[in-house]
Formats: sequence, structure tokens, C-alpha cells
Amino acid sequence: MNREEAPGKSPEEMYIQQKVRVLLMLKKMGSNLTPSEEAFLRNYAGVVHSQMSQLPQHNIDQGKHSLHNSFSQSLSLWV
Repeated sequence: MNREEAPGKSPEEMYIQQKVRVLLMLKKMGSNLTPSEEAFLRNYAGVVHSQMSQLPQHNIDQGKHSLHNSFSQSLSLWV
């Protein structure tokens, strides 16, 4: 991931935002998160809410290839 700083955001804020986004995408694709990952999402509920609205919308039954492409496109926003 590109470590360029976004205007007005600290490296820690960027890390939290990126981690929330990745965990939400994994969860949306049907992965089971660990208890510590679930706790992280609960601790950053405000970030979760803002990231949920930015997740790509797709039907989970579209197949793994489509899900992978959607996940890759979402991550490319952070590169």
C-alpha cells in the first residue's frame, strides 16, 4: 500500500481506515473474522459506518472471480 499521507490524516488514522476497509471486505466475502478482528471493528464503529457506505455493491452469488475483482478494485483506491 502506498504510504503517502492524505491531507489532514495521521499515519495512524490511515492505518485504521485501511484495516477497517480490508476487514469489512473480508467479512462481506464470507470470511470468518477472528475475535480480535471483530473487536477491532466494534472499537472503530464510526470508521466502520463510513467505510460501509464506500464498499462496492455486488451480489455474493456472482462467484469468486467477481468478488476477487471487486476486492482488488477497492484496495486499489488505497494504492
